[in-house]
Amino acid sequence: MTTRKLIWVAPILMLLLLVPTTAANAGNSRGHWGEEQILRIDIGSFEPRADSEYWADKEFDFTADSEDYEDAAVGIEWVRFLGDRLGLAVSFSTYEGEARQEYIRFEDEFGGDIRHTTELEINSFTLGLLMHLTQRDRAVVPYVGLGGGIWTWRLSEFGDFIDFNTTDLEIFDDFFEDEGEALGYYWRAGLEVPVASNWAVYAESRWQRVDDGLDGDFEGLGELDLSGQTISAGISVSF
Repeated sequence: MTTRKLIWVAPILMLLLLVPTTAANAGNSRGHWGEEQILRIDIGSFEPRADSEYWADKEFDFTADSEDYEDAAVGIEWVRFLGDRLGLAVSFSTYEGEARQEYIRFEDEFGGDIRHTTELEINSFTLGLLMHLTQRDRAVVPYVGLGGGIWTWRLSEFGDFIDFNTTDLEIFDDFFEDEGEALGYYWRAGLEVPVASNWAVYAESRWQRVDDGLDGDFEGLGELDLSGQTISAGISVSF
């Protein structure tokens, strides 16, 4: 496990370890958690799947891989219950990852690395269903969900590059950028722990499936895979 992943996973594991104590202390004061609607806020870690032509070319020519783009993701969600266990979920999430990389097979005239930075920003606006697998007044409530929506993204690269159209492989400094939006879908699973009748804590894993074609400064570089997994923890407030 990478150090960056440990930073985000550790608090989630601590939350899960506290589940028995939290549930026991709550006792009968839980009431019927989330009677009508809840607001959920979470923070976690997103790692792109990086399974497309653009990412394959990156791994072949440069030192970075998908784990280097793992970074914090923040989400907010409103859930309106349609029944005892089923809810309608409207969600927003944001992520921005960055990786510094260098050419694997080339060096500059002084034998130094030729480096540039890649930044990827992804925002999602989704509508979905959230299904609790037990009654919501239990000590621990597992749930699953799925949905779809629109993902907006921005990809940029800046730093030193090689011009392979020159005989002496000239090195130049530049900035490249493209952005867009694409339709996609997600599915998820998690555990929610009611602490009182109006709030709870939860941890979940969410998988998203999204891709889009590159254009602009990256025209001709194929598809950009925006899929990946988010592991997060947060709090829910009932109102």
